[in-house]
Amino acid sequence: MIHSVHAAHADEAGARADTMARFLRDVPVPFTRVLSLWVGYRLRRDPRQPDTPHRLTPRQAHLLGLPPTTEVTRREGYLVPHLGDNGPRLAAITALVHQRALELDEPRREDLARGYTPLGVLLTEARRATHYATTSRMPDDPDFADPLPDEPDDVPALWCQATLLSAGRPVALVRETVYEVVFTGRRPPDLSSYLTPAPPRLVS
Repeated sequence: MIHSVHAAHADEAGARADTMARFLRDVPVPFTRVLSLWVGYRLRRDPRQPDTPHRLTPRQAHLLGLPPTTEVTRREGYLVPHLGDNGPRLAAITALVHQRALELDEPRREDLARGYTPLGVLLTEARRATHYATTSRMPDDPDFADPLPDEPDDVPALWCQATLLSAGRPVALVRETVYEVVFTGRRPPDLSSYLTPAPPRLVS
């Protein structure tokens, strides 16, 4: 009986992860906003390690529209509840950020430097172009060599990658790992109203 209950909960969590994956593929808004809408509260970034310089590989440069070996900033962090210090880690995010392209005003540049405000919150008009969002563990990712390992208590349930665009220009390459805790808590809201209907098809 206990085994069947656990299996049912796992199936429900898997179905919810599939729903979020479809939503991320269909809606071009930053990941932070999607996750915040899903869990029902504001989020903050918890830096995982200090930001480091990173030289773009040819494929990374192609995705960001920059010359190979351009130096960008690699940022590693978690998304956690905005209030309180003991909330769960909801997701881990790696971002390769071309800071010169961000065009942030001084207060937002300071917020970026402090590291606790998610990039998707700082870039209020940003658009997201999702490369993939999947509940199947991805093989080694050529865009993010040497990923940091997940903590023992963090169970990955969804893997995503995207380019973040500001004013139509690529400004960051991001990879997100969403943890299972996101899908085992409260029932998520109905997201259908946020989906843009497909354009009508022309029939000749």
